[in-house]
Amino acid sequence: MLMRTRAPLSLGLIASVTALVACAHTAPPVPAPRASAPPVARTASPFGPASVDAALRVAWAKEGVVPASRADDATFLRRVYLDVTGTIPPPDVAAAFLDDRTEGKRGKLVDTLVASQAYADHWATYWDDVLMGKSRLGQAVDRAAFRRWLVGRFTAREPWDRIVTGLVAATGQSSTPPMGEEAKGEPPEDGAVNWTLRYREAPQDLAGSASRVFLGVQIQCAQCHDHKTEKWTQEDFRAFASPFLRAKFTPIDKTKGMQRFALGDEERAPPRYAKSEDLAPIARAKPRALDGTSLEAGKDTRKALAAWMTSPQNPWFSRALVNRMWGHFLGRGFVDPVDDMRPSNPAVLPELLDALAADFVAHGYDLGHLVRTICATEAYQLAASRDGKTDPENKLWGRFHLVPLGSEELLNAVLRATRIEDAAARVGLPNVEQLRVQLERQVGFLFDVDEEDDTPDYEGTVSQALALLNGGLVGNGARAVPGSALADALAAPGDDAARIERLALQVLSRRPTPSEKEAWVAYVRDPQRASAPPPTGGRPGNPKKGGGGPLAKLDRKPSGAAEPRRAAYEDLVWAWLNSSEFVFNH
Repeated sequence: MLMRTRAPLSLGLIASVTALVACAHTAPPVPAPRASAPPVARTASPFGPASVDAALRVAWAKEGVVPASRADDATFLRRVYLDVTGTIPPPDVAAAFLDDRTEGKRGKLVDTLVASQAYADHWATYWDDVLMGKSRLGQAVDRAAFRRWLVGRFTAREPWDRIVTGLVAATGQSSTPPMGEEAKGEPPEDGAVNWTLRYREAPQDLAGSASRVFLGVQIQCAQCHDHKTEKWTQEDFRAFASPFLRAKFTPIDKTKGMQRFALGDEERAPPRYAKSEDLAPIARAKPRALDGTSLEAGKDTRKALAAWMTSPQNPWFSRALVNRMWGHFLGRGFVDPVDDMRPSNPAVLPELLDALAADFVAHGYDLGHLVRTICATEAYQLAASRDGKTDPENKLWGRFHLVPLGSEELLNAVLRATRIEDAAARVGLPNVEQLRVQLERQVGFLFDVDEEDDTPDYEGTVSQALALLNGGLVGNGARAVPGSALADALAAPGDDAARIERLALQVLSRRPTPSEKEAWVAYVRDPQRASAPPPTGGRPGNPKKGGGGPLAKLDRKPSGAAEPRRAAYEDLVWAWLNSSEFVFNH
């Protein structure tokens, strides 16, 4: 987030509720579109993570910033899993990584993650949110087709310039024909068409979105008047928006409430725009790029725009993407906010941003290369120290930027930590995939945030904290229902110390420290719990705890342990899931 999400939990509230659990695990000191898929480096580049480290050390020394210590292996493992794939690591992967003593294991891990399908799925979700948002988009937009297109592009590891070209110059039909119907000479499906289709009634807004997202330029500010502080004029905006008004939408059919469209291009804007007070000046404008390059190309103005936009000579394109990605992984970009790059909002360390952007171009706009470079830097591998005396806003990234998980990351983390989907499938809940969709809606509604939130401090709200503490997802996930991670741990051979270690790897992606293990084993063995009344309220031991919702039908029979011991384990896992260690990326 993201750079992830807004406000899942209040630190003060969590501290009081989960006093048993340590709030955070502190690390010990230590040009035109090209034709086919695999990105090929254009030139060899001597630039790399060591170059970034050297530049940052010079900046730290100049500003008197003392960087935090290096994050330990468990912290790095969880961090990079969340940032690269949007979820926490499986427990067996965590155990193997922590036991690995070979040099270079962090780099090998990043290579493995970038090559995984989880990487493609996560970044498809990220760009789906950026480009389409979370609001309902009407019957014409086929969101599923758009997501399929994004997943396909990231699965094929297409370079960034080709992905953007495919979006800006998309042609084809928005959806495939319904099952059982033939295409009848229609153009093939191109899910990217749906991004342009989203703005069918307001193509000028598409121009503003494309400029902001792909170039980091807030040209939409000049839509109504000349920009007051920057060079952009209304005429600049109209000329840049003109190609989007030449997109031609042809209705195909309307089935099951969805109107399908074919998208092509015309040599000039349709006459209907001349009747609009807002659109008529744009329709009359000659297509022109932000640097003055003419885009007049008959029916191919959107292609000409895409070619200009993704050219290595474009002064904004590569810098905008590098800045956004740096902000995602490091908590804030060289330019903040990441999509507002202008002279009056100068970059921190602009030479380093330029060097990273040049390296990105030199490697064929390979997103995987950029991710590997950022994750290998010293800055990304620092601990999330709270000492901000020398750089309170952490503008020079002298410590990792503590951020709450986004809605996607939080849901994925809870599902992996608890294996609640396995439990739902085991008891026969229908359509487990639909269960995830319902949970996504619930979590997204409560915890959705601005992906570019980069405030130096974080404080969640009480209502959001209580929603997570008392919600059915965490409450049911912390219960030992058959098929869940906790039920399997309780049924496995071994003593309480072994179970605690297994569960800590499952939920916290690390092994407990000796003092933690001692305290947690003592808690689950507490003889006073055997005679205590059942927990009440929003705790896992209360049969009413899960409430209604998609998980209400889970089997509530105890599994794998006597009632008091089982309840103690459930309380412990519940506390872990609600700790700031779990809901923050640190």
